[in-house]
Parts: sequence; structure tokens; C-alpha cells
Amino acid sequence: MAVCCGRLQAQQLSFSPMRLFFKGAPGENVSEALIIANTTAAPYEFLVSIQDWNRDSLGVKHYFPANTLPRSNAQRIRLPQTSLVIAPGETKTYLVTMQIPPAGTQHTTTNSMLFFTQTNARRAESGDKSGIGLKISLEFGIQLFYTPGTAEKGTLRFLAFNYDPPAAGDTALQRLAIRYQNTGSVHKDGFVRFELTNKQTGAEIKPDPIPFAIMPLSEQVVYCRLNDIPEGDYLAVAILDTKSDNDLKVAEKNIHVKK
Repeated sequence: MAVCCGRLQAQQLSFSPMRLFFKGAPGENVSEALIIANTTAAPYEFLVSIQDWNRDSLGVKHYFPANTLPRSNAQRIRLPQTSLVIAPGETKTYLVTMQIPPAGTQHTTTNSMLFFTQTNARRAESGDKSGIGLKISLEFGIQLFYTPGTAEKGTLRFLAFNYDPPAAGDTALQRLAIRYQNTGSVHKDGFVRFELTNKQTGAEIKPDPIPFAIMPLSEQVVYCRLNDIPEGDYLAVAILDTKSDNDLKVAEKNIHVKK
């Protein structure tokens, strides 16, 4: 029985980088290198393909056939080969080429996903003696981006900052929720940071930052659970941090955490 491990990196098989960005003059063919290293004792065989993708309101990726989404660049991507074998101990350079669109035809970031799907799945070791075992097939996804020079950078802006109180008898469900928008025509990523200050004691609580990635001209929601926060009145702060921008976006809200 074949089981797909999903789009995850194997510990001894690496693909770098996981995102390729194409830049060039209109009509130019631009190539970017993907380095694939196999430090295992077994060969890996892959089928190489392209799909379109986008993100939903929670930032989750969804995949579609190539050239079906409005912001797809799949038709401009050229691959050197659609099947690939990486021998034990081998490191290969795989060149992905894109033809840059003509001037004035593209004004927003376009994207596609390059998939390497393993075709020589291996049988995993079984803990019992049934002899059945499972076959594990790996799949790696490389994001391909093109951003034209005319694309409006835009910014991130808060649309809402809410506190969802706990349901009756279930304090574990209380959480903070922000809804925000990417006003620009370029892909953005970064972290959402939440900070809470207890109004009575002055104690500060900083949950782990939450990574985000958002498509151009779209909206997303990010949640922060409060089930580990002591009861009390707090000033809650949400910060949108895109790392490369100095323009942090900050929102505040007064809340009461229950236990």
C-alpha cells in the first residue's frame, strides 16, 4: 500500500532553496538554480511537474492544475527534464527557466509550484511480523515567484482585532483573532506577534510568533489561543512584522481572560 508523506523534506534528502524568485528584462529567459543533495545510501527517482496554488483565508495552500489560476506563471516556466534520478551521495543542480512577460502585460506577483514526486517508494520497516509494511513516497514543493517592477508594493493593514470569549464551561476555546489585508500586488510574509500585559500586575506575556504568508490583494485571519494565560484583565497587542519592512502594524485591545 502506498502512502504519501505529504510535501515535507526528508532529513537526508535536501532541496535548496525552497523558493525561487525570477527577475529580468521583458522577454528575457532567466534561470534559477535548485540544489538537490542525496546523502543517503539509496537512489531517489522523481517525477517533476508544475501546479498552480493559492492560499485560503487561514493561509493554507490549495493546489490546482497548471495554468488555471489568474496569477499563474506556469505557462512561462521551462524545465530541463520531467524525470530525475539522484544517486546515493550525489548533489545535482536543477535549472528552472522562466521567460519574463512582455512589458506592460503583468502588474502583480505571479506564482506556481514545482513538485518533485518520488516514484521509487520504499517499504517502511514494520513493527509487526505481518510482512505488509507501508510504502513511503516523498513529495517536495518549490515555490516559483515572479514580481514585475510595476507591481505596487502596498502594505499590510488590520481589518479587525477580536477577542473570542470562552464557551460556557470551556475556557480552552478563548482566543484572539486578527483579520488583516495585503493591499499590495506582491506576495508578503513575516510574523504575527501577540503581547499581553496584565493591567493589575504589569506582567508581560509574549506567545511564540506565528509565521504568515499572504498572497497579493487578499485577506487572512490569524488566531492566538489563550488557554495557558492566567486569568485577569489585559492589554492585548498584535503586531504585523514583515521582517524586511520597518513599517510595523500595531493593533491594541482590552480583554479579560477567564479560567
